[in-house]
Amino acid sequence: MVNVTRTIQEAGPWLFVPPTDVDITHKRWRRRRSLIWLGILVPVALLSLARLGTYLWFDNLISFPSIHIGSSPYLIPALLIIVLILVMLLPTLALGRSPHVRFDPSDISVDFGSVKGLAPEVAEIKKTLELFMYRDRFGSEMGGQARRGVLFEGPPGTGKTMMAKAMAKEAGVPFLYASASSFQAMYYGQTNRKIRAYFKSLRTLATRYGGAIGFIDEFDAIGAARRGLGSGSTEGVTGVVSELLVQMQSFEIPSRFARWRASIGRGIPLLARRSPKATYVPNVLMVAATNRASDLDPALVRPGRFDRIISFGLPSRSERMELIDFFLTSRSHDYDLDVELNRERIAAKTSGYSPAMLERLFDEALVVATRYGISVMRYSHIEEALLTVSIGIARVEPYPTSQRVAIATHEAGHAIMTWACGKNRTVEMVSILKRGPALGATLHDGIEESFVETRSELHAMMKISFGGMVAEEVLLGESSSGASGDLINATQIGARCVGTYGMEGLFLSLASTGRPNDDVANVVNDAKARDLLEDLLEKMYAETVAIIKVHRDLVSKVADELLLHEELTKEQLYELLPQGDAEVLDLRES
Repeated sequence: MVNVTRTIQEAGPWLFVPPTDVDITHKRWRRRRSLIWLGILVPVALLSLARLGTYLWFDNLISFPSIHIGSSPYLIPALLIIVLILVMLLPTLALGRSPHVRFDPSDISVDFGSVKGLAPEVAEIKKTLELFMYRDRFGSEMGGQARRGVLFEGPPGTGKTMMAKAMAKEAGVPFLYASASSFQAMYYGQTNRKIRAYFKSLRTLATRYGGAIGFIDEFDAIGAARRGLGSGSTEGVTGVVSELLVQMQSFEIPSRFARWRASIGRGIPLLARRSPKATYVPNVLMVAATNRASDLDPALVRPGRFDRIISFGLPSRSERMELIDFFLTSRSHDYDLDVELNRERIAAKTSGYSPAMLERLFDEALVVATRYGISVMRYSHIEEALLTVSIGIARVEPYPTSQRVAIATHEAGHAIMTWACGKNRTVEMVSILKRGPALGATLHDGIEESFVETRSELHAMMKISFGGMVAEEVLLGESSSGASGDLINATQIGARCVGTYGMEGLFLSLASTGRPNDDVANVVNDAKARDLLEDLLEKMYAETVAIIKVHRDLVSKVADELLLHEELTKEQLYELLPQGDAEVLDLRES
């Protein structure tokens, strides 16, 4: 098995010895450019001096009469017509221009030191960058072919664009950024022209500076898989993908000047010909990012176009800790956020957050601090920002007394069921304030970060979902419409247990035979699976009723506190509950 930690640590030093092939090629191009300009300017200067001397000599011999051209009344209208024609034609002529934005290394402030929480990805990209910077030696000394394209795929906000900028910064070459949607045009064929212009700019800069990196964001907008016309695809989409295939494979095509020189060489007698030089292949690294790699055309992601696909996932708890430390260094905060325990709490409460979401959370906490007239954020501000980001801004609604009691009882039922059967979960907050569409909220999270879910944990989540409705029925005599979302959640979890995970006696995976992302529809459309799901929901409901009846005093106690304070923190809630684990009930059939 590969030791990932050792691989990351060994990714720092380069295999080859500087200077890089990129630097060598750039210096060679600068010398060549100086010689070209010298060869142009010297003859021009000599010809200009000769012409000036000849003119002065003739001027002394012959005096030419001056010719006066009078003003014409048609001159100004003619100029206006010319200007109007240019104004009308220039936008049309500019439709085929490359839509990229060029960044030089000095314009980019992001380097690998600024990329946090992505240590394995950075190690892999460093190796790719090394092959890019030492491409010629990698080919001549080792016989290999450097990677020509890298595809970044993963959820939004996971650092794909930042990583591409860091690559350009570390390589010291121009960086051409373009959004895939910017290639799209209203006229047929203009999108293909823009793609050709973009890759031409890449090859030109790569020839000039020894290398260039191109980055296309949201690549699936122009690289989606080609399908038959009967399935909704159009000829234009197919043409765009075909153009991408040609351009990503055409780095070896000689330039127009090289082809012109070769055509002239073919007309020279064989004995007088010079041996042709090897075609220079521009050192271009193509990077693309997408959230939907599965939608891309298979021909695009094959080796030779995108040689490496790097997945960017959501950060783990340790990676979130690294990101939290990094974000807090640049933001004013109180001393309580320097306490390691509080930072660990933030990392625990932000499971499923991307780096962009974490950064936004701290910005929102600073906004909360300004509402209180404070210039530094505190841990309590982050907790409030978490609620705002997760479920919305709190609003005090003038509920009728009966509805207020029902909402408090409902949320108390969720909290008690989490405490009673969610052994690996803890309640973070209970509220009866309206936030977004929710009339109340009970936030609970895992004590430890979990990557898989067991059958007992999924059953516990179903019972927690039933807790609100059952609490209303047991304490108030009937449930309300507020349980609709809980029933949806319980049904979705149960459908995964039955039709996807094989936990309830049905081992046929309905996800493989039906809709992969619609577990409920797959189960409902199968008679046997539907009966199993209904039996499971009834069983979880019955167990929830038994637990709520045992702890009805605690439910009533928590509901009373919610009516009094409207919100209860984790510490306030657990002060109301008995110390230690909840009573374990044997609910198995005798």
